[in-house]
Amino acid sequence: MTKSKKYYFMCLNAIASSFAVVVAHTITNPAQLGITKIGPTFYVILCIVLGIVFSFGVPIFFMQSGANILNYRERYDTKTFFIKRIHKVVIPFIIWSIFGFFFIYGKSDFSLTLKSFITTFLSGSIVGPYWFFYNIIGFYLCVPFISLIIKYASRNIIKYTILVLLVVNTGIPIINILTKSQSLFSTSFPFIGPYAQYFIAGWYFAHNDISRRTHKQIYILGIIMLFFEIIATIYFSFYVKQLPGLNYPGGIVKTFFDIAMLPSFCVMCALFLIFKQTEPKLQKSDSFRKYLAQGAGLTFGIYLLHPFIITWLLVPFNNYLTTLPLLIKMVIDPIFVYLLSGVITFLIRKMKYLRWLMP
Repeated sequence: MTKSKKYYFMCLNAIASSFAVVVAHTITNPAQLGITKIGPTFYVILCIVLGIVFSFGVPIFFMQSGANILNYRERYDTKTFFIKRIHKVVIPFIIWSIFGFFFIYGKSDFSLTLKSFITTFLSGSIVGPYWFFYNIIGFYLCVPFISLIIKYASRNIIKYTILVLLVVNTGIPIINILTKSQSLFSTSFPFIGPYAQYFIAGWYFAHNDISRRTHKQIYILGIIMLFFEIIATIYFSFYVKQLPGLNYPGGIVKTFFDIAMLPSFCVMCALFLIFKQTEPKLQKSDSFRKYLAQGAGLTFGIYLLHPFIITWLLVPFNNYLTTLPLLIKMVIDPIFVYLLSGVITFLIRKMKYLRWLMP
């Protein structure tokens, strides 16, 4: 990747992959805010809207990962690729999962044994937000052969690959829900995960010139799909109760804004291109790029730490905010979690023997 394309990636890191994720995990679940009655009230609808608007954190990171990694053969061999991924992602993920097992999951009566750790680790139930790592590691394992498609295939073949992924990952699940059936086609395609389209689309948009007309079409489609997600989620959550799957706690229907679905994919593509369009402006400000690089460097640590901050410190912190309106607390909470996670990450990265925990 050329140097000119790195700055908007840093911006995506600092905003999408950290702050959006923190917002999604702090103020988008009504029950987490103390709202026990789920209905079409102001705060419940606000939680839904915020959940949809800030759902871009992980998908944008997937797109950025694809853009950065799928051409790794231009920089180093496959062995080096895996060594880098193991040190930067796999080892910290395992270490922080062990930490979470003892200090979060271990607070329950569950027996703290090796067997119980393996069971909970494989099921992804130790630290909820860490579900992302299972998907990204699966992507890493597929990168050596996907990178060959990227390197040698034509643009049409790459677009065809994205189309197949969209049909399998976003079309068939909707048909299954509407028909209350389970199509065998959903499991008949090898090497297709529910988020694979993000990785390849991220590479495609980052490394190919998109015409101005196509930009506008994607932006318009993204806006339409964003409103569709919001309206359909509210409508089917509170006024139509026939959908059987993809529900949030309290009966909020997630079907239309789940990040594996087509509407979300359209929104993410539009957002990715918006950030890409800011690249010329980002290159003009040396001071901004300096702070942007520092902020982007804290992204991975914030993702690792924020579940622990939410579990241990958010409730005690909110005890000091009991007199404030809920709307103000919804503004303060994600900022508190984000900044504290960032500060702790920054301090750990300064420690000689611990910095490897926050690569």
